[in-house]
Amino acid sequence: MHLSATKLSLGVFCELPTPASIEIIGAAGWDFVVIDCEHGPITAAMLPDFIRASEAARIPAIVRVPENNAAAIQHALDSGAAGVQIPQIASVETARAAVSAARFHPLGARGFNPFVRAARYSAEPVGEYVKRSNSEITVVLQIESTAGLEALDQILEIPGIDVLFIGPYDLSQSLGIPGHSSDPRVFAAGETIVAKATKRHVRVGVFTNTDTEAYRWKEIGIQYLCYSVDTVLLLHALTNAHSRLR
Repeated sequence: MHLSATKLSLGVFCELPTPASIEIIGAAGWDFVVIDCEHGPITAAMLPDFIRASEAARIPAIVRVPENNAAAIQHALDSGAAGVQIPQIASVETARAAVSAARFHPLGARGFNPFVRAARYSAEPVGEYVKRSNSEITVVLQIESTAGLEALDQILEIPGIDVLFIGPYDLSQSLGIPGHSSDPRVFAAGETIVAKATKRHVRVGVFTNTDTEAYRWKEIGIQYLCYSVDTVLLLHALTNAHSRLR
């Protein structure tokens, strides 16, 4: 997934365990979709079909893995994901491990298998597969704690990070205000992250569930904006339609 240095990219989280949700998000014109294997009931075995759906809908699929685990990262990428989003990055060590698991040598130590779906089951020449993967895979690290904020300067020194992603709900909890994603302290932390990341040419992303928050984050300089979840958007659409027809 190639992210523009200036353009805002808009995505939706997918938690419904059906590839049809991916196709619908793509048909609606969003820039990318995040397949949520951390909080959604989507298993590793489902990923190839979800990613096939993303390719059919021509929408890049980023997989949020359940944890910062090399095997989980490798499986998502071997399945053909356009990138990985890795939660709970709270130190330079965890950040370095996450990037290493997502990049082949010499940029990292991702497990190598030329027979997987991402390599077209060995139809793609090995050298081209390695080069393409290292240049095109998007690596998103989630900063969602005060520990992550404290380690921010060191984390930004690590090469190979495409996006730092603010998890506002976990961050609000770490700040002692659980669930208050619109609290000024959350936005202040985001402003700090954007200011520091911009100097290192690293994009910053965030999740938001309201228009008001989305506009505020856009003002701050977010470039990778995840707006809500397929389940929530479906609920709102059905609720609004039901209210209109009553």
